[in-house]
Amino acid sequence: MKRFALAGAGLLALVTAAHADPFAAAYGNTVTQTMPDGKKTVIYVNQDGTWEQQGADGDIKGTFVWKDDHTACFTQTDPAPKDPSKANGCNDIKGDHKVGDTWSEPLPNGGGSVTMTISAGR
Repeated sequence: MKRFALAGAGLLALVTAAHADPFAAAYGNTVTQTMPDGKKTVIYVNQDGTWEQQGADGDIKGTFVWKDDHTACFTQTDPAPKDPSKANGCNDIKGDHKVGDTWSEPLPNGGGSVTMTISAGR
């Protein structure tokens, strides 16, 4: 479940103008998450409401829906978590990042920060 939580955290800051699709900058592009220890995860967010991430711990896929205009709820579908209660999680989406941006986000456990980058294309 740690990997799924990181996917959600990695998507936290992908927002465009108010009332626009908050993940628009990510569609068709690559979001790269670099942890404090240097491990990288690549995240793809798709306009059809699916996401996938590829990292050192393997590949994960899932879906997302908008609870409201700033809260995205994610479900991990492949592989299904051993504990079904850990398949879902919602994140408050904040920021105004575009393709080419790099920024830092604090980790929820206080263990430093993660560096995020949106790169053009896949």
